Amino acid sequence: MPQYYPIFMDLKDQSVLVVGGGNVALRKVQTLLSHGAVVRIVSPKVLPELRTLVDDRTCYWLEKEYSPEDIGEACLVFSCTENEEVNQQVSLDAKTHYRPVNVVDDPEKCSFIVPSIMERGDLNIAVSTGGSSPIVARQIRQELEALYGSEMKEYLSLLKVWRTKVKTSLPPEKRSVFWDRITDGEVRKLIQEDRLSEAEGVIKQCFLSLLD
Repeated sequence: MPQYYPIFMDLKDQSVLVVGGGNVALRKVQTLLSHGAVVRIVSPKVLPELRTLVDDRTCYWLEKEYSPEDIGEACLVFSCTENEEVNQQVSLDAKTHYRPVNVVDDPEKCSFIVPSIMERGDLNIAVSTGGSSPIVARQIRQELEALYGSEMKEYLSLLKVWRTKVKTSLPPEKRSVFWDRITDGEVRKLIQEDRLSEAEGVIKQCFLSLLD
């Protein structure tokens, strides 16, 4: 098995090719659209649920069999068919054009794999077992979901708001003190308890105490 290099990629307005029109393709397209990609689906048929996503603006459907020229300008390629020959051809064409390709449930045909992802606002944790066991990756993700709850979205949003102010108002040594204090668990716990205004107050008081 390859040693995969972990990376987070900005897909906003980037062209992504999805070959296939079934349930797996549906899940891929939904995730890709939620991350801002422009998706081209190539398949003779698609599920009704997938058809509703087609808007000829961010999601296009080419109602046909796959052919090599479909690779086009795609920055990523996904093959989600149950046809071994099609999957093999998509993999070969993508690699020939130096495009990262993922063939679902077939790591040997992939140049990249998709990890099990946990998202909480700006917090993204990707779990991979290198293709050895997607089930184990999913189990670990579920454990992380229990550890990092919905409070993380508000927590990180709050820290982002203060980031610029702290950077421009406090010297480096005081910035470290500030971040150590407000990330010691108290602010996050207050948010977990739906005491957002108190959490904001703790941060503000910490900031004011460090001003010259």
